[in-house]
Amino acid sequence: MGVEVLPKTALFKQIALKLKVFPNFRPRLSVKEILAKYPKALIKKASQIKALVFDVDGVLTDGKIIYDESGKEIKAFNVKDGLIIGHLRKAGIVVGAISGRESAAVSKRASELKLDFCHQGIVDKAAVFLKLIEFHEVKRKDVMYVGDDINDLSVLKQVGLAACPADAPIYVRKFAHITTTAKGGQGVVRELADLLLASRGYLEKVVKSI
Repeated sequence: MGVEVLPKTALFKQIALKLKVFPNFRPRLSVKEILAKYPKALIKKASQIKALVFDVDGVLTDGKIIYDESGKEIKAFNVKDGLIIGHLRKAGIVVGAISGRESAAVSKRASELKLDFCHQGIVDKAAVFLKLIEFHEVKRKDVMYVGDDINDLSVLKQVGLAACPADAPIYVRKFAHITTTAKGGQGVVRELADLLLASRGYLEKVVKSI
């Protein structure tokens, strides 16, 4: 027996009919599913985070550096990371990046996402980090930092929640409270942002409002 594939118009009619017959039926996000893999103490800590700071290469991207024939650097970013950042900022969470490299592509992406800050070419990330939290009046314990390599350790060691991608070296993961299931460039920030928003009940409100 074959599987019937409905034309889009017929499919939309079926959905409309279902919504009419069951007016209270709506696809719902299970916040419990998002939070289930985290310990209660970590969820409580996530609900208190006031700033999300991350590295770029290896976190927002997969870490690859590609040059075209003219020598222009090309980077690929995950749209899922970008989509959630606006909701973080609406929830009152400061969001920004500290990168060890400089890239025009990163500057453009940071501008698109309306990050609160994006500092590039940083050798001493810890020094810049301390100045930033002082400026934004946030304590170290209220910051989640996401990094994937050795130059992130100085910050990872001093924040309230330290996180890294699944493909970070084991000696970096050792200092992380959270290792995401996502690898760099595959929705690392989205996974952590969902945790931050779900932990304070904000994510469910966003979904219900759509």
